[in-house]
Amino acid sequence: MHLFDEATALEPLGEDGRRFSGAAHPGFKNMIGPYGGWSAAILAKSMIEASGPDMELTTITTDFLAGASEGPITIDLECKRQGRNTQFWTADLVPGGSETPANCALGIMSRRRETLAWVEGHRPDAPEPEDCERFPLPMAWTKPVEMRGAANNPFTGGDGTTKSLAWVRLDPDRPLDPVGLVALADTPTPRLFFKTGKPDLIATVSMTVYLHATPDDYEAVGTDYLLVEATGARGGRGFNDQHATIWSRDGRLMATTQQMVSYRTKASKP
Repeated sequence: MHLFDEATALEPLGEDGRRFSGAAHPGFKNMIGPYGGWSAAILAKSMIEASGPDMELTTITTDFLAGASEGPITIDLECKRQGRNTQFWTADLVPGGSETPANCALGIMSRRRETLAWVEGHRPDAPEPEDCERFPLPMAWTKPVEMRGAANNPFTGGDGTTKSLAWVRLDPDRPLDPVGLVALADTPTPRLFFKTGKPDLIATVSMTVYLHATPDDYEAVGTDYLLVEATGARGGRGFNDQHATIWSRDGRLMATTQQMVSYRTKASKP
């Protein structure tokens, strides 16, 4: 079993299919608590399993209230509204021994149908992932999540902006699916680091992922890299935003995502 599937494994509790047990896995540990992409992914997986086989995850917003301690977790779900083709779900991730959620999420599951389709923009030009170096980061989660800088890498002086490109995938090979795509949406290096040129204490407080990929797109990507283009529009007064688009190597727009990030870094004195 792939480490990612082991870390996002769920066991149903009860017969209504709306409560699951799992565990915060040490393989996805971050500097404080688990990697946010893992939290969002396991919450996404719980919604997918609760909603039924003909529904697809369309969007998920995960709020990070606190870091989940390593060990058992429980996920409680509620379907707030169910229409003919759309379901609105909430999910709370509660660490073992606690009554307070560490993460909560709102997700929309949909029965997708054929309609007019378009894509705005195109995949940015970038060197092939095989020609880019892997980020040498110390956190546990960067071992099963491979990242290769393709433009304006952090801590290198860069071009003075927060816009960056990086190739990402799960390592070793694992076919892409919606749960994996949600996890990879949290890979961009914090935009603050591009402004300070060094790591600093940050915390994502909310992340939304919009999933555009079709079943054919997932099949076409398989285990290949995705290109993540990320930027931040504004930072100040303790928070900054982050926006990213996620492309396949052959130019398919797989997902878009945005975050709000908290930080305490003071402005440098002149």
